Amino acid sequence: MIILRSQTLAVLSVIVLCATSVNAQSWLQALIKSTNGTLDVRSFPGEQCLRQCDETQPRICYFSWTMEHYHVMGPACRDCAKGNHTDCYHPACITADGVERGVMSLNRHIPGPAINVCHNDLIVVDITNAMAGTAAAIHWHGLHQRATPYMDGVPFITQCPIGFGNTFRYAFLATEPGTQFYHSHSGHHKVNGHYGALIVREPRNADPNGDLYHYDTPAHVIVGSDWMHIDGEMFMPGLPSAGGIMPVNLLINGRGKFHDREKNETTNVPLEVYTVRRGARFRFRFINAASHVCPLQLQIEDHIMEVIASDSFHLQPRKVDTLISTSGERYDFVLEANGPKDTYWIRLRALGPCAELELEQFAVLRYTTGPKENDAFPTTLPPPYDQQFPNVATANHPNATCGRPEFGDYCITDFQAYDSDESVANGTPDHQLTFGFVNSLVTFQNMFETHPYEHFMNIHGSVMLQGAINNLSLSYPPFPLLTQPEQIDESMFCDENHRPARCADRRLCTCIHRVKIELGDLVELYILDLTPSVNDLNHPFHLHGYQMFVMELGQDRRVPVTYEIAQQIARQRLLQRNTVALPPRKDTISIPSRGYARVRFRANNPGFWLMHCHYEWHTAVGMALVLQVGETTDMVKPPTGFPKCNSYTPAVDELLKEVL
Repeated sequence: MIILRSQTLAVLSVIVLCATSVNAQSWLQALIKSTNGTLDVRSFPGEQCLRQCDETQPRICYFSWTMEHYHVMGPACRDCAKGNHTDCYHPACITADGVERGVMSLNRHIPGPAINVCHNDLIVVDITNAMAGTAAAIHWHGLHQRATPYMDGVPFITQCPIGFGNTFRYAFLATEPGTQFYHSHSGHHKVNGHYGALIVREPRNADPNGDLYHYDTPAHVIVGSDWMHIDGEMFMPGLPSAGGIMPVNLLINGRGKFHDREKNETTNVPLEVYTVRRGARFRFRFINAASHVCPLQLQIEDHIMEVIASDSFHLQPRKVDTLISTSGERYDFVLEANGPKDTYWIRLRALGPCAELELEQFAVLRYTTGPKENDAFPTTLPPPYDQQFPNVATANHPNATCGRPEFGDYCITDFQAYDSDESVANGTPDHQLTFGFVNSLVTFQNMFETHPYEHFMNIHGSVMLQGAINNLSLSYPPFPLLTQPEQIDESMFCDENHRPARCADRRLCTCIHRVKIELGDLVELYILDLTPSVNDLNHPFHLHGYQMFVMELGQDRRVPVTYEIAQQIARQRLLQRNTVALPPRKDTISIPSRGYARVRFRANNPGFWLMHCHYEWHTAVGMALVLQVGETTDMVKPPTGFPKCNSYTPAVDELLKEVL
């Protein structure tokens, strides 16, 4: 499927009509008029959009990417593994952790190419799918797509996936400044390599923390991810002999080393290197692009991190030495380069269910200059796993007691924004919804006899799970709801009050779980963990198209154990809630283990928006739902010629007429 070059103006026209920025709108209108219908976006290379930002001068930023089945340590790496360091840096060489494996790449990079633009720039990305037998789509995580909801990149919700051999043109305004990222929303492509940084900078005077740092450059973006040595699809539905669905390593900006404990060998590939200048302050942007269920802990040897933003939203600063995040979250912090040594370790560690695996990865922070290769192959060994860095103040410890920062553990609710929307933060909600999530055990009979072909994951042995919210496990429609609303039949949807007849004998039901909300309403969500056992698993929930005001986090390790009890507790807490003056805003919120989050948003962005656990396997097995905001008549229409997809099941007699 393809949006052709001739349709570029149609896309731009829709963006102009819906643009929320007056400057961006008038600029695009003038540009379209001046080109007289001959605009070629390829003449605006995206690399030139990295600049000092000025609100009055937006640009077009064009990128061309190819999705490809590729490999780590393939022939492009030549003698990298044998000690030829120059070969490790060939543009087509992906080193990862030095262990050969097949991957999915974008332009033969992992992470994919970085996007660096300014607020209200127009981002145009042509993505060609060269992965035979695979369809895919890319989600622009953190951008609300108010003018272009059909560019959100969720297969069968906002678009058809891009088929093999086809090119799809994404075009949208960079409307939310801050640290964002992109990733595939298809299958397990993200854990296989489809992810990357998307940084939307704003003028320094628009940042309330702008005076805290001297430098904000692409060289100080940290993309943390987990890594396996086999395709993610190997664990869908799973392997009975596996000990769970777990990573074997971590990567920092796609680099790292792997130590084989059985052979006592370590791969000879480069670490990532970050360069700072002594006496200066640098803005670092940390992106958690992990796929598994393990929080990532970031520490920088002998340095303090002053946290100033989360999920692109400004925060009043707090200083910590340990920063913990879950999949999909982003944190910005200021590092003051005041160390006496020339090099330091940046340490990334997997926590929670990964703790017993002792997974960690290192990068190098250096005060020296010269080629990065000089410091990417350290001659000294990093500290052993049990030699921890000092830990006095932690942001987002998995088992922190929220609301008691005097103990040195800060939850996101212990941070404050600089401003707020009083009507959202302390208004009276129009909707108060409880979303209780769980990975439910499913039986042999259901999976293989009475209800075959439903999604599930096999953790180990005979243990099989389906993800669910309010006892409903999301299945996807055969067409994208947003861009083909004429095909919608209301009977196709389910919610907790309307379950299909085929689920009458089942507590857990697989169906198209849709929650409908009126446009403009104030919504309060109570998202809680119904896991029957206590563990260190924190589920990150991401809401597409919106920012969430985080009002409250809490934990109760006794109950709830059922959805009915959870609803009772939710109603009690909603009645007892306290007002919050300057609640932080996020698009991805980590729910405390066996705990809850209370969040709010104003439903002012019409469309079909996915809300889901950001752990890749949990989304795949149904821990998700679709929020419909407004009626389809309220929603932005896609451009003329937007690609279609659907099932094909004509009547047999009609087929016979054609055949005979």
